[in-house]
Amino acid sequence: MPDVIGGNAVRAYEQMTSELDMTFKDASGQGRPVDDPAAWKICNSQPGPNQQITEFPVIFNVMKVTESCTDTASK
Repeated sequence: MPDVIGGNAVRAYEQMTSELDMTFKDASGQGRPVDDPAAWKICNSQPGPNQQITEFPVIFNVMKVTESCTDTASK
């Protein structure tokens, strides 16, 4: 898994192979749809950076580019 944390969600999507099952989730906990990945940035991913992808889908937890990743919902 490449280290895409802090990057734009659409760029991360482009970096990954098109056959890879991946999903974007609103990290704020508000359940907002990620209709335009270009307007979102990646706060964390499952699996994490530099880890082998062994489970699908790959999950990117994202926030709007105008928001801080520190505002993510606690798990």
